[in-house]
Amino acid sequence: MAVDYYLVSASRRAYRLRTERPYVFGREEGVDIVLQDALASRRHCEMRWNQEHGCWVMHDLNSRNGVMINGTRITQPTRIDDGCQVQIGGQVYRMHLLPPGSDPGSLGNQAPQISTLETLGPGFSLGELAAQGATFTGQVTGGLLDLLGFFQVTGKSGRLDLIGGPQGAGIHLTAGAAVHAVCAAKKGMDALMELAVNPPPRFAFHADAPAPAERTLTGSAAGILMEVARVLDENKK
Repeated sequence: MAVDYYLVSASRRAYRLRTERPYVFGREEGVDIVLQDALASRRHCEMRWNQEHGCWVMHDLNSRNGVMINGTRITQPTRIDDGCQVQIGGQVYRMHLLPPGSDPGSLGNQAPQISTLETLGPGFSLGELAAQGATFTGQVTGGLLDLLGFFQVTGKSGRLDLIGGPQGAGIHLTAGAAVHAVCAAKKGMDALMELAVNPPPRFAFHADAPAPAERTLTGSAAGILMEVARVLDENKK
């Protein structure tokens, strides 16, 4: 399942991380992420993708002041998961996992500073974002199944609004599993199937949304996705 990885600085600069390469942080010219910070070493630390475990891992390169992950100085290579806070000298970053098609400018309702080829720029929708107060937004690029697959992998909870189709269309998720779906007058699996067949063009995810008053979907995230995929395949025959 495709996942986009972003490291976002306190100054709202968003770096898209590509798993095929490592990232060196430091004051030295030519490193991947330059730290204009007297507390940082010339080559301070390096993030590498661990293919076996499917995660990013931070390595301290014998720096003078070390690396803090979620407030604790690391003493060995340490994995960085969704939401982890990384502090290098006086610079603070946070890891975000987003589905493909997401707008990194929607993170935290603030646009990051865009200045290098490793950051992504066009397509910000801050007006729409401010109105909706979403955690992040984006385009439904691979269909609803791919989008739900992302939430299954990351285990996120909240409300996924589908925008540009029937008004009020949305899906509530708990720990990555869809528990309630609405599309026009349809609910539950009927609504989920309607959204899978005719996915709206955009989405907005609200991580702080309250749990739904009713639950119209039961079963595991994988089981629900398999059922939707089965019905879609049957409809194609």
